[in-house]
Amino acid sequence: MPPSSSSGLPSWRSQVTFSMRVDQTDQEVALSGMLRPFGADQMRAIRGTLETAAKSARGELCLDFKRLKYMNNVAFLEINRFVRWAVEARPNLKIKLIISSVIPWAIRKFQVIAEIYPNVSVEIYDMAFYPIQRMLEDAEFIDVLRLQERIIWEHERKILPSHGLMPGMRIADIGCGLGYFAVMLQRDFKPEYIVGVDHSRPSLRYAQEMAKRLGMEDVEYQYGDAATLLLPDNSFDFVACRLALQVFHQPEMIMQELYRICKPGGRIYITNEMMSCNYGWPDHELIRATYQRILELGKMVGMDLDIGMKTRHVLSDAGLEDIKINLIDITNMNTDCYDFARVVESWINGTSQMAATAGTPPEFHQEITAGLRVHMATITNPKGLASWPIYAGSGRKPVKMM
Repeated sequence: MPPSSSSGLPSWRSQVTFSMRVDQTDQEVALSGMLRPFGADQMRAIRGTLETAAKSARGELCLDFKRLKYMNNVAFLEINRFVRWAVEARPNLKIKLIISSVIPWAIRKFQVIAEIYPNVSVEIYDMAFYPIQRMLEDAEFIDVLRLQERIIWEHERKILPSHGLMPGMRIADIGCGLGYFAVMLQRDFKPEYIVGVDHSRPSLRYAQEMAKRLGMEDVEYQYGDAATLLLPDNSFDFVACRLALQVFHQPEMIMQELYRICKPGGRIYITNEMMSCNYGWPDHELIRATYQRILELGKMVGMDLDIGMKTRHVLSDAGLEDIKINLIDITNMNTDCYDFARVVESWINGTSQMAATAGTPPEFHQEITAGLRVHMATITNPKGLASWPIYAGSGRKPVKMM
């Protein structure tokens, strides 16, 4: 792919492949792609754009580097020279450097600049975006996630063809977790290629080891940020994001990225819980109150655990058409009741970590724990009825007519 610049800047050689976007309203300059110039003269156009933005900015200027995949030392030194110039020329101007932990070198290099200049700050964009990262990386929780994936797949595989999944597709699985979805897709749907992206390194290690053990050659896993994917535009026939939107406090940002990487005519497929409708009988009133508390706790840490009921709305707002919706209703009548109860039991630990993050009083989580244990009892009760509803939906990315 030839070098390009969305701001009209000249391009040069394959060593500098970048895109620059200037937003005068938000006072933001965003750089993406790769910057590997041989000399400072190749950075002249970028320096000029940055200086122009700094001269007109008031209050704070944001330099957004979260989509920058690579920057060599020549480019970094030029950025540093620009910052030094801006600090001297505009001493009252604050400069915010927005970076992502997905790019390992970014934190180290840019924090050096922030340490030198007091009016320069660094925002590690994705750290605040993943409020329950530590919980998802807990070893015991990973073990239960495997069980949860297996339970859901037994129901989900029956509906996927109605959402457009078929053999030979190029598939992106965003928020891929342990990679179980990719394994099952390979077995049952024979795709051409799958890429899985997740922000949990332990989960990705597990997924990579499993793919290697099973000899899966057409699967790739990437560490990445679901809201700033390092994947090309219009590249996948089927883009999946399963039980992931609900744990992000800005799901619309994820949907924008899913839309961007999906091919025109391809489909975006999402699944999400509707926790307010988790049911158990007997003791249904206590169980319902328990899940209302969990919903309240989720909101405290930036999660919408009831987003499943908004599935059609989410897909429509993303600009998709031909929307299809299914209810995956997991019950103790269609699923092994002890496996189901074990998944619910894992929510005790998960909500404990959420409560610690939210800073709730101890009795708040004690009530949740008691309610979840009652739900477990209804699940394993030979005369009880319990359900865990998950909504699955998909939409087609429109094909633009020339």
